[in-house]
Amino acid sequence: MRKSLSLVLALFATVLVSSAWLESAAQPAKGKSAGGGTAALYTKHCAKCHLENGKGLESLKPPDFTDAKWQASHTNAQIAKDIRDGKDTMPGFKDTLSAAQINAMVKHIRGFKPKAMKK
Repeated sequence: MRKSLSLVLALFATVLVSSAWLESAAQPAKGKSAGGGTAALYTKHCAKCHLENGKGLESLKPPDFTDAKWQASHTNAQIAKDIRDGKDTMPGFKDTLSAAQINAMVKHIRGFKPKAMKK
């Protein structure tokens, strides 16, 4: 009985640590000094067209991630599909980024959404 309880507690602790790590890895990092993770992937693969601020290089006409209307009109699944498969002139990243990295990138892109103004 004691062995079963220890095993259950160990598994529970592993799940908690894993979920906390996945959640923190998926959060958009603030600034260039974030040191890695999703922000570094965004800088490496996305910023040359979408810019560090998410507004996009005007001459290429990518979506402006800071636009509330754009954010509201795109589901997470749509954004993930576009990252995975590419869209228009943007190449797909299914062979470059893992599914977890693509999901983290969606959350990073959601981080560009303008904050709601308080009334």
